[in-house]
Amino acid sequence: MEEILDQLQEAIENGETQKAMNKTKDALNMGLRTDKIIKTAINPAFRDLGQKMFDGEIYVTDVLMASRAAHAAMYVMEPIISRSTGQTKGIVTIGTVAGDLHDIGKNLVIMMLQGSGYTVIDLGIDVPVEDFVEAIRTHKPDVLALSSLLTTTLPELDATLEALVEAGLRSQVKVIVGGAPVTREYAARIKADAYANDLFEASEAVGDLVKNRIGVYAV
Repeated sequence: MEEILDQLQEAIENGETQKAMNKTKDALNMGLRTDKIIKTAINPAFRDLGQKMFDGEIYVTDVLMASRAAHAAMYVMEPIISRSTGQTKGIVTIGTVAGDLHDIGKNLVIMMLQGSGYTVIDLGIDVPVEDFVEAIRTHKPDVLALSSLLTTTLPELDATLEALVEAGLRSQVKVIVGGAPVTREYAARIKADAYANDLFEASEAVGDLVKNRIGVYAV
C-alpha cells in the first residue's frame, strides 16, 4: 500500500496527470481511505514542491503541472469525498478581488484546503465587493480568503473589509489576505486577521483562524 502512495506522490510531483489518476484508483481499490491518500501522498507532494521552489530547483510551471495532476487525483476521489458527512473542518469562502483575473495561486490554495478537509466556496476571479459581502451572508463561512495579485487592486482588499464592517458582518468571519503585492504590514493596516505568502502558509493560517488561535500568520 505504501508503494502505491509513493508512486502517486511521485506522479504528482512529476506532473503526470494520467498516472496520478491511475494510482489514485489503485489506492482506492486497495481499500485506502481518501483522507489517508490526501495526507500521505498529495499533501506531501506539495510540501516537497514548495521546498524545491523555495530552493530554486523548480519553477512555477512545474508547480502548475503538479497542480493539474493533483486535481486529477482529487477528481477521482470526489464522488467518495462528497458522500462523506460531518468531516469538514470548516467553511472557507475565497476569491480574487475585482479588477484582477489571476487565479493560479487561488486555485492552489483551494486544492490545499480541500485536501486538508475544509469546505471551500470559490467565488472566482474579478469579484466585486458586494459579492464578497453577499457570500458571507449566504454561506456564513468561518474564513474569508481574499487574493490580490496586482498592485492596482490592493485597494479592493481594504474596500472589502470596510464593506463587511458597514454591513455588520465583520465580527462574523475571519479574513485572510494574500497575493504578490500584499505584505504583512498592509494586512495589518486594513485590519485583516491573517496574512499568508503561499499555499502552505495559507493552509496553516486558516487552521489557526478556524480554531480561534493567534498563530504565526496573524496580523
